[in-house]
Parts: sequence; C-alpha cells; structure tokens
Amino acid sequence: MKKVNIPTKNMGKYAGKWVAIDTENDRIVASGKTLQEISSFVTGKTGDKHKIAAAAFKVPRKDEGPYVLIFSK
Repeated sequence: MKKVNIPTKNMGKYAGKWVAIDTENDRIVASGKTLQEISSFVTGKTGDKHKIAAAAFKVPRKDEGPYVLIFSK
C-alpha cells in the first residue's frame, strides 16, 4: 500500500490498482495492488466514532471497462 494525497483527476496513473478515495475532498488517499491492502482506509461504520474514511475503487486499464464490485451475504 502507498499513501498518497492527489486529486482524482490524476487517477489514470493508477490503472489496474485499487485506490481509496476521500469523497469529501475528492482526493486519492491510498493505492494498492489488492483491495485488502487499502482496507484500513475503507472499513468502518457510518457512525461518527468509526466513520468510513474513504471509498474503494479499482481503476480500469485503458483496454478494460469499469469494474463492478458486488457484495453478497
């Protein structure tokens, strides 16, 4: 995992990697090869005490379409 603090407009340089996005400030705050690597930035509860810090997104490569992450119970 690599901590960063760059605008989402530069997301293209992270093609094929997972990024954690601070949705309030529209910034990429971490990147990694797997979702597990950035999980500390995107897990938690929606309450004030354990607020979710960021949203996870896998940046598609130029030859790929968008990824769809499906959660099941």
